[in-house]
Amino acid sequence: MREIVQTRAFETLAARLQQGETPIVGTRALVGKLTVGRLTPVLREGFLLGTGGIVAADLIAQHRKQFVVLTDLRLLFLTQTFMGGAGDEILGAVPRETVTLAEVKLGFVSLVRLAFGTGGDGVSLTFPRVDKANARALADALAT
Repeated sequence: MREIVQTRAFETLAARLQQGETPIVGTRALVGKLTVGRLTPVLREGFLLGTGGIVAADLIAQHRKQFVVLTDLRLLFLTQTFMGGAGDEILGAVPRETVTLAEVKLGFVSLVRLAFGTGGDGVSLTFPRVDKANARALADALAT
């Protein structure tokens, strides 16, 4: 099932990818914002850096369920459809070179924490038990 959803997400994104950009892994996740004091730098340093915009904290809070796609150039945050697939709207994009795997906890509820830049700011991705393999695939792709 994961491969079907991931393939559809890659097809949806195909027109929006930069020339030569290759998707590596895609998965649904609950995107958690960090403490209020740490959220503002995350937005300033990471989200939509490549496209020149800034994502508001309200937008992130409204879209807790997101579809995350890691490419060789960027980490993309998309809306999630009712059925858990990738939506059409890109909520944010972080350049791949600024994303670091900070912590991975795989279990009943899996957690992948990502740091952006050198300031230690980032996001927390939470995966339910059924998406544990997706969490592992994302963590493995980020570790390489």
